[in-house]
Amino acid sequence: MSENKMNVEEILKMMEKGLGEEPTPMVLMSKLIPEWVPRQAQERKFIMEELKNIPAKYKHLIMIAAAAAAGCHHCTETFIKLARRGGVTKEEITEAVLTARFALASTTIATAIEGMEYLVKGD
Repeated sequence: MSENKMNVEEILKMMEKGLGEEPTPMVLMSKLIPEWVPRQAQERKFIMEELKNIPAKYKHLIMIAAAAAAGCHHCTETFIKLARRGGVTKEEITEAVLTARFALASTTIATAIEGMEYLVKGD
């Protein structure tokens, strides 16, 4: 059954089945702006099923790395659980987190270029 033909409760049940637990942010959003929930489900389907160039495993790893770098604990945990249910190994997930950490650390240094140039040139 297509997400746009399912009601919000059916979509939430589908999300719960995929995650293995209640999708708390989606449940809360369904009480605030219920018409957004089908859109979220459609966007996930578009990313995970309709776009074909990046394998699902890599999409899971990208989501984990992005959530970890953004500092969203709940999202990181959720994406890790979805990845594990999708067959991604613990080792692959751990590498994705370490890779995100490296990218974020490099970005922190690059963000300070102008200040470091000032220091190198002198006061």
